[in-house]
Amino acid sequence: MSSRQLHSAVFGPCGFEDHTLVEISGPPKTGKSLVLQQLIAHCVAPYIFGGRQWRVYLINLSHKITRESLAKVVLAELQAFSGVGVEPPAAEELTEIAKECVGRVSFMKCFTNADVRYTLFNIPYQTLRDSSVELVVIDTLSEFYWLDAAEREQNMTKYRYYRQCQMHLSRICKEALICGMYTVDSSFVKSRYNENITGAKIDHNIRMSKPRGCLAMNRKPVSFSNGIIEITQ
Repeated sequence: MSSRQLHSAVFGPCGFEDHTLVEISGPPKTGKSLVLQQLIAHCVAPYIFGGRQWRVYLINLSHKITRESLAKVVLAELQAFSGVGVEPPAAEELTEIAKECVGRVSFMKCFTNADVRYTLFNIPYQTLRDSSVELVVIDTLSEFYWLDAAEREQNMTKYRYYRQCQMHLSRICKEALICGMYTVDSSFVKSRYNENITGAKIDHNIRMSKPRGCLAMNRKPVSFSNGIIEITQ
């Protein structure tokens, strides 16, 4: 399945609208980052290849998505589109186009919660300087929950931590008039203590799961081949 097809399968034929918030949740090792990477590939692909040609800020917490892995998925996207009723460009040309697409992604590597706060604080100012940015992505929102737990003055539940991070990203996206997308461990998205905490409005939910050991996306069986998702029948 190409990134464009995945985009359509999840968000409908028109894709997700501007200024929306997308959540990809699921237990560990269910392909959340792979799905995120494939959706990014569609967003950065050129218009003539069915993409959106967006500039993207990737706040990389888990460091699962690299320039090399993203380039492979973008190249697969370009190759899939090139085979549909048009004369495909040479392999070398497609490789160069894929590199240009990956160049539209700013990789913001974070290793602590302080790095994340600093990065999020600066994004509104950066988008003022670069109006071509259309999407901010976080992979993985819940990555640093335990990192400074001992230094917190009060205990913070997983759910509260998740809601605070989610609201922060949503607020930035609204201020900058851009889209937001993130992955999160599903153990964070439900309160174990009936907490009533206001959260951001999620426009699209992508839920990854592994019932009976088989991967599923929004309850549809899926598999991955070389980092590319396939919806199985």
